[in-house]
Amino acid sequence: MTVGIEAPRLKALTVKNPWAWAIINAGKNVENRSQPTSHRGTLYIHIAKRDDEAGHENEAIRQARAEASQAVRNHLQLQGYVLGTVEVVGCHHSSDCKTKDGYCSEWARPGFYHWELSQPRPLACPFPEVGKLNIWNLEATS
Repeated sequence: MTVGIEAPRLKALTVKNPWAWAIINAGKNVENRSQPTSHRGTLYIHIAKRDDEAGHENEAIRQARAEASQAVRNHLQLQGYVLGTVEVVGCHHSSDCKTKDGYCSEWARPGFYHWELSQPRPLACPFPEVGKLNIWNLEATS
């Protein structure tokens, strides 16, 4: 009897720009979400078809937004593409990280769960994919 070994599922997260670009290229080490995640390990970052509107912004966020806009103008339109990967190393609520100096990261927002990200790796060849809500399975293609 042969026992089949199932290949690990590749996990992805759709993120609006400029945040997706900032995760991979500008040191955005926190993804602010309304729900926590138990996922740990590699997560592919997919750029949503629509950009996020300006909202809660500090200088780092304004700079990332400007750089992302310029990068998209200088390269192919990457909306709807998988841009790269990060490692999810933890998750906590903003109420658990408030210090006298602010939050765990300049990217962190109050009232959200902070998904802790590290080791961003851009893909040499971003590829198109249809995004979904929450963490989703990226289907391997041959």
